[in-house]
This record gives sequence, C-alpha cells and structure tokens, in this order.
Amino acid sequence: MSIDIIMPQMGESVMEGTILKWLVKEGEQVEKDQPILEISTDKIDTEAPSPVRGVIKNILYPEGATLPVLTVIARIEQVEAHETTSPADDKPVVVEKADKIEAAKVAVNTEEAEAERRYSPLVRKLAKEYSIALEGIKGTGEGGRVTKKDVMEYVALKQAVSTPPPEEAKERLMEKETLIRISPKRKITADRMVQSKRTAAHVTTVFEVDMTKVEKYRTLNKDSLKREDIHLTYIPFVILAAARSLKECPLLNASWTDEGIVQKNYVNMGIAVSVEDGLIVPVIKDADKKDLLQISRQVQDIAQRSRTKKIKPEEVQGGTFTITNHGLNGSLFATPVILLPQTAILGVGAVVKRPVVIDDAIAIRSMAYLSLSFDHRVIDGADADAFLRKVKGILEGWEVSPDEAKSHSPATGYGGVW
Repeated sequence: MSIDIIMPQMGESVMEGTILKWLVKEGEQVEKDQPILEISTDKIDTEAPSPVRGVIKNILYPEGATLPVLTVIARIEQVEAHETTSPADDKPVVVEKADKIEAAKVAVNTEEAEAERRYSPLVRKLAKEYSIALEGIKGTGEGGRVTKKDVMEYVALKQAVSTPPPEEAKERLMEKETLIRISPKRKITADRMVQSKRTAAHVTTVFEVDMTKVEKYRTLNKDSLKREDIHLTYIPFVILAAARSLKECPLLNASWTDEGIVQKNYVNMGIAVSVEDGLIVPVIKDADKKDLLQISRQVQDIAQRSRTKKIKPEEVQGGTFTITNHGLNGSLFATPVILLPQTAILGVGAVVKRPVVIDDAIAIRSMAYLSLSFDHRVIDGADADAFLRKVKGILEGWEVSPDEAKSHSPATGYGGVW
C-alpha cells in the first residue's frame, strides 16, 4: 500500500515549510519513525520521521523547495512488519514497466492539476513585493516550478541590468560588501516580528532584582545536581517564579481577539532558544505545576534537542507566555518583541555582582534586570508592574531550609513566599 508523506504543519500559524535535506533516496528501505528529511519553518528546524516501515517510492520535491503545509512531498510503499526480505529484496526496488506507465500517467495528471497552483505562497508574496510577473521567470524546481531562489536571482539580475555600475565600481563594491542570502526561517521570523510591532501596543517595564539568595542556592546544590547531569542555571528559577506569578496575574497569560480577551487557565511557558540561523521557542507545558528540578531537566533537554534539530513539532506549539534569556551573552536589559498572539514576554538580563545600598550600608550583591514587554491593548502598566513585583518577591525571597543545608540535597520545590 502506498502512503503519502505530507509537509507537516509545525504550528497553528505556520502555512509553509522548506525541505532542507533528504536523508533517504528513492528505492531505499526505511523503518517506522526513522528520520527521512529535515524541514525548516520560522518556528522550528526538525527531522520528519517515516510513519510506516517501507520503501521510498517517490520523492516529489527537491531540497530547497518551499511548499504549503499538507502538500504531498513523497510516497512510501508500506511493508508489513511480519514480511521477510530475501537478499534480492535488499537491492533497489525496480518498478515494473506497467507501474512506470501508470506512474507517468499520474505524473502528467498531477502536473496539469498543479499548473494552476505552481507558485507557492512565498513565491507569490515575493512577486508582489518586487512587482514582477512570475510568467516571465523560468523555474528550476520540480516540474518547472518557480522557486524562491529563481525569483531572487531574477530580481538581482533585473536590478543589475537597470543600474549597471562601471566595472571598476562593481569590483570595489564586491570587495566592500557581502550579500548574505536570507534563509526561509529568517525571512518568516522577520515578517512575524514586524507584524507583532505593527499589531500589539508594545510597552516595556524593567525591574531590578537581587538574585543573591538564588545564587547561594545554586552554589549549595550545584555539586549534587551535577551527579544527576543537571547544570542548574538561573533560568529555571525565573520560569518557576513567572509561572506561579501568572496564576495571580492571569491577564498576562491571555490573548487579544476581536471578540474579546481570551484568558488562558493553564501556563505553557515558551523558552527562546538560540539556534544556528535564528531562534525557536519550545514550550514547557503546565509549567506552574512543576517543581524546580523538573523544570531544570526539561530546560536542559529542550535546549539540547533544539540545537540538534531533534525537537518535535508539538513541542513548539501552544505557548501562553515566553521568557528570553538575553543575559546569556552579557546583555543587562532589553526590550523583547512579543510573540503573538501572546500578551507578554519576559527578558532576563545577565546576573552581575555590584555594590548596592541595603539598610543604609553598601553591600556586594548578585543583581539582574528583568524587562517585561507587554501588549497595552490587554493590560495596563499597573498590571505589568504587579506581575514583576511578584516575580521579584519570589526570587529575592528564595531560601534554603535547615535540613536541605545540612544534607546538601536540593528541595523539590522552592523556598520563599509567593
């Protein structure tokens, strides 16, 4: 039985994906859940697994093709698990003449059916942006399909012809400037960020937080946690504090719609992770119901799998609030852009030791800035500040119990009052 492999939808708002790399060839046998290709969207780069055990019958689109979600991109001839193969079966599958004729007929019919929608949404968008007629571009994609690369090369050639610089000036320009091709993920991310700034009424408020007690907790427990392969950073503390604070400030865990404000009664915490060509935001589901060690393990796991393209599509969906750790590179504070349709995003700055005044005395403390960008359509400054005060109170009130200090064993929850 032939099984269609489709371009998966990697998120509610994702309408297309790009084939980065085929990991298999036509005629190759694959096992169920074996990765068969790498796919890129603005939200995620990931491997797509085979849904069945079988043989790759047709690969319909080449690497680099950008296609709408649910497009059939390959077909697999399913092989039942109980079927055995002889040595001859290990050879590439040979399609019988009749099958070839039938496949050719299907290809012709498919090509005719595709003629009306030869251009992907991305290609049509680029054509509109650069005011060009797609009919005048020769496509290099499957079946003569016009790709993004074809459009951009046509635009570059058209611009070069319209304003041809002198040869000497052209050489100087090539020496001083380098054209970096924009990846599909970067282009769509840029579009989403611009859309967010145009749509949401962005405001940012910043609080200074004393992280000294959190730092003492980390120092006390870092050795015991290393034995469990956990590298305890500041982020799990902030995630836990934010998740608990959202339960008391639910409007920050909401979305704006034309019908009204949709308040989410669950906390799915998005964590921005830097990858090779941008950012992705995997989600910790029900973060308010988890303790510090559970969150620490999950943060470490999703960060590692995000950078190795092992994150699953469902793990980047359903976020209700996002945290971004810009302090990882030394940044003190920032004004993050809200990830629509969410209402707010929390930026965590670098934790730095500096002198501060406590009870009219100067002391050296571990300090950090937390910056909250929020949608002023949904909440006001007082609501945003109330949320940050609660987060600040949890982090500054973090304490280690006497029993925990004696045993050097980390608590499953957290000290302090919220």
